[in-house]
Amino acid sequence: MTESLAWRAFAVSGRDAEDAVSWLHVHGEVQGVLEEGGRQVVWMTCAMPALPEELEVSVVEREVREQDLAVTGLEDDAAIPVTDGLLVRPPWVARPRGFVGVELLVPRGGAFGSGEHDSTKAALTVMHRGWSGPKSLADCGTGSGILALYAHVRGCKRIEACDIDEPSVVAARELLPGARVHLGGAEMMSPCDMVVANMTGAELRESLPQILSVWTRAEPLVLSGMRAPEVDALVASVPAAPEQRETLGAFTAVRFRA
Repeated sequence: MTESLAWRAFAVSGRDAEDAVSWLHVHGEVQGVLEEGGRQVVWMTCAMPALPEELEVSVVEREVREQDLAVTGLEDDAAIPVTDGLLVRPPWVARPRGFVGVELLVPRGGAFGSGEHDSTKAALTVMHRGWSGPKSLADCGTGSGILALYAHVRGCKRIEACDIDEPSVVAARELLPGARVHLGGAEMMSPCDMVVANMTGAELRESLPQILSVWTRAEPLVLSGMRAPEVDALVASVPAAPEQRETLGAFTAVRFRA
């Protein structure tokens, strides 16, 4: 960050601030996000695109000061406990003393999905609590690749992933060099025994036929990112019985029986 005039900062606040940031990671040129006093400060090198009208947020462009450019966003990073025996941490944060279990090392960056978001934690929780050792896994809307990374750490031999956001695909490929990571939708992937998808409710509805076409049903299906009013309709659209729900904050993940 050497040329301050190239950088723009936007303070995003309101009920749907986190959803707005998630949307911007896919549809905007997000360079970084800092939490500050209950707001999400989004750093970009261009104007912010128009957010979806249904999001209840306030956006205020903030003056970029010289001292702001020295902030890395890493100063307060810590390990993120997801559930019993599972945590996520960036490589520069030490493992908590005495921790025993599965840990995911994710270098937090621009790609969405590094463990902080409730929808990611809900998805990881239902994966962890019902893990059955699938031979193959597909991660639809992979973001940074964190759900696919969980499968890799647990010994899954064949992993495929996809995302429509090119920076996310680049990040996931760096995180999982042995996986096949596709730029595009679920239709790009080969059938896999277990399928996971962490998206918004609207994205899950739109992508569900492709997600189901990838799932062999030999192992569970996990859908995450649904808000409360969206859960029942989406669950009813899946031709399999739900066997676990996990709600964290405003988001619900559901595991469906193989």
